[in-house]
Amino acid sequence: MNKVFVSRRVEKKLRKGQVLLEEVDFPDLSETDQEVELFSQSKEFLGKAYLSRQNKGIGWFVSNQNISFKQTFFESLFKQAKLKRSSYYQDELTTAFRLFNQEGDGFGGMTLDLYGDYVVFSWYNSYIYSLRQEIIAAFSQVFPEVLGAYEKIRFKGLDYESAHIYGQEAAEYFTVLENGVLYQVFMNDGLMTGIFLDQHEVRGSLVDGLAMGKSLLNMFSYTAAFSVAAAMGGASETTSVDLAKRSRELSEAHFHANGLSLDNHRLLVMDVFEYFKYAKRKGLSYDVIVLDPPSFARNKNKHSL
Repeated sequence: MNKVFVSRRVEKKLRKGQVLLEEVDFPDLSETDQEVELFSQSKEFLGKAYLSRQNKGIGWFVSNQNISFKQTFFESLFKQAKLKRSSYYQDELTTAFRLFNQEGDGFGGMTLDLYGDYVVFSWYNSYIYSLRQEIIAAFSQVFPEVLGAYEKIRFKGLDYESAHIYGQEAAEYFTVLENGVLYQVFMNDGLMTGIFLDQHEVRGSLVDGLAMGKSLLNMFSYTAAFSVAAAMGGASETTSVDLAKRSRELSEAHFHANGLSLDNHRLLVMDVFEYFKYAKRKGLSYDVIVLDPPSFARNKNKHSL
């Protein structure tokens, strides 16, 4: 087990509850993708962490206890996560939600999303991927009711980005419920699934009437899930804009699944930056605007966010 002695600044961050290890704080590290023990400059044990590059981070602090990243550890984390989500399991209007949310559930680098009877594991760095067998085994023990599992590779270095990993395979397309709204999803078509479950609460507020009687503009709309939620919550009209040609077909599927007419709901396949210019020229205005771009959005003209 490698030991890493951290600066006083890092020690202070850890004691305040920060769990992402920032690369700027570890300039001399030559090796990553490993489990480590962290110590203060005075040789006090601070806890267990792992090193693996993820965005601006170089690793994750996991626990101030001397634990091991074995199957039993992950079973404990999953049991706690399942208990926290008991209200979702009891909600007849929701069959899709996030089961495990990185550091919020005790282990940065992975998310688990439930879509009805199927789960999607998302791996965000190469070290967490190396633990996938222990993690999947732990999951199957705690969630035996899940019929099948898929994975998404959200870091560079592998020659695939999506795969079925165990159990039954889902239909090519099927519907799930969230806050009483139906969404069409797909499990094994690249990194996307048809709906991002981390925005559950935002869509819930729209269903509950945040945009009732109002016009809504949904930029970087993907499958227009925000627009559908707003329409179900009584929005007078919605406009959804996304550059991907496939977005229209996928968005229409969500509207049709809920019996919604498209008469007052526009789906535009267009660069959002160009739409901003168009809306300004035409003097268009909206009561509610949703901006939820991907972490890096670029079109052929190299606009970026």
